[in-house]
Amino acid sequence: MNQPINSTLKRFTQRQVLFYFTTNVIINALVPYFGFDDLSAVYLFRGEHPVARFFLPMALLLPLCITIDILNKTTTLLEKEQLVTSPPPKKVKIRFMLKTASLNAIITLFLTLAAMLGIHACLPENYSFNGTMLSVLSGVLAGGMAIFFTLQPIHKVKKLYPH
Repeated sequence: MNQPINSTLKRFTQRQVLFYFTTNVIINALVPYFGFDDLSAVYLFRGEHPVARFFLPMALLLPLCITIDILNKTTTLLEKEQLVTSPPPKKVKIRFMLKTASLNAIITLFLTLAAMLGIHACLPENYSFNGTMLSVLSGVLAGGMAIFFTLQPIHKVKKLYPH
């Protein structure tokens, strides 16, 4: 890849990672914290406010939304700055964005559900978690996913555009 594209994408990536990381850590830590009724007794799958209520939608929506958004922003930036000579047709870009985002979301949801079911199978019958700890864990997971699902699509965009 040529130098102007690399330098443009590097600056763009740094801003986007910081933005997505910060917003997702804050939102995905505070929403569960204030959503748990009793912070001293939070369960994985049972009760009115289980952890699954927060983790599973996050595992599906966060990769889906971030991937689509970052792919759209990245391709638009490269075309606007005229750093690519032959942009692919709009139909190809949309199919690429939806396929990548859907795959990211489904894999993340499956892995999260599998991990939660594995943890559930290993725990005693009435085991509960500390809600504050789970809120922090939710924020950390969301931040990690935000970083990964910002960097991974940008890497894929580099393959989409010929140089």
